[in-house]
Amino acid sequence: MIFTGFKRKSNQIFFKKTLPEFLKNEHKSPFEEVKKVLVFLDANSDRKSIVSELALMLKILECDIKVVVFQQKLKKEKETNEIISPKDFGWYGKIDSDKLKNILTNKYDLLINYSKVDNVYLNILLLQSKVAFRVGFAHLDKRLYDLLIKCESDEVDLFHKELIKYLVILKIMQ
Repeated sequence: MIFTGFKRKSNQIFFKKTLPEFLKNEHKSPFEEVKKVLVFLDANSDRKSIVSELALMLKILECDIKVVVFQQKLKKEKETNEIISPKDFGWYGKIDSDKLKNILTNKYDLLINYSKVDNVYLNILLLQSKVAFRVGFAHLDKRLYDLLIKCESDEVDLFHKELIKYLVILKIMQ
């Protein structure tokens, strides 16, 4: 529909308007260790292997990892709590979905964005989420993240290796 383009543009305007406020008011809440993780994935990512590998590396339970999968077009048979689409967002960055509102009310120690492309909807979620430390691939918007790892988005093993290395260097984990 023609209105989906207008809706996406209104969300981009909201993002551009709130980004300077996010950057100015950015405050880090200190944390001793990583206990809760929020993960953003694309629809074609391998959710199970990423979550199990993260749980093993970060030494946390899989239930402490909240996964949000962005899918451009939502299929009826795949409607779950972790899949979001542009339909979950209203105009000007408004969150219409209860499942997203629940995600935004929780506090997380670490956010990892595995998205292959810079996505305005995930960026809006990133702006509004309560996260102490944000990690993503180097091709994403550098203003939104605390740590960007330069590797291809399909090199998940290299990404994990570098992530652990830098989390240890930054004394976020032992």
